Amino acid sequence: MRSHILITEDFESFKEELEAQVEPQNLRIIESDEIKVEHAKEAIKEAYITSKETKVIALFGLGYNIYAQNALLKVLEEPPNNVVFVLVARSKSIFLPTILSRLPLKRIKKEQAKKIGFETFDLERLYELAQQARRMSKVEAKGVIKGMLEYAMRQNFKLTERELDYFDKAIRLLELHSNAANVFITAGLILLTHKKRRK
Repeated sequence: MRSHILITEDFESFKEELEAQVEPQNLRIIESDEIKVEHAKEAIKEAYITSKETKVIALFGLGYNIYAQNALLKVLEEPPNNVVFVLVARSKSIFLPTILSRLPLKRIKKEQAKKIGFETFDLERLYELAQQARRMSKVEAKGVIKGMLEYAMRQNFKLTERELDYFDKAIRLLELHSNAANVFITAGLILLTHKKRRK
């Protein structure tokens, strides 16, 4: 992971993802509606605490005031060894051009689940989903399972207690980094069975 600016609407999901990927001792999250000079100083101080492993310092703010951004400039340009900065915001327009010129900008796409039209869900689509599972974050994978369950509820599928339990178990399995492809296949087959019964 390299230092970058991340633009996302969903701070909570990205925070969950960071917490899943980075060991607690190597992760420092600084969060405020507005990132001010004191937050910048806290991040800089943390950056200079030496660590053999990669340390991620993530700042989450709806706004970043000018003084905070100016305070961060030097450390963003020449970060200490093994330190990665992630500046998280909802819009790139809040950043000064000097900050934008120093860090690459990434955007988090909407949850994968929202892109999946379960109305046209079939075996071929389930196979594609299983193939995509490798490239999905834990948060995206959980979004797919939630999307499947929401679709089943909207369609009034009569899920058995065992099937409902599986959806609950699926979320827990993904939390434990189980193979998302296997989780998707089992949940997807439950949906397809109910779709077939409707015909």
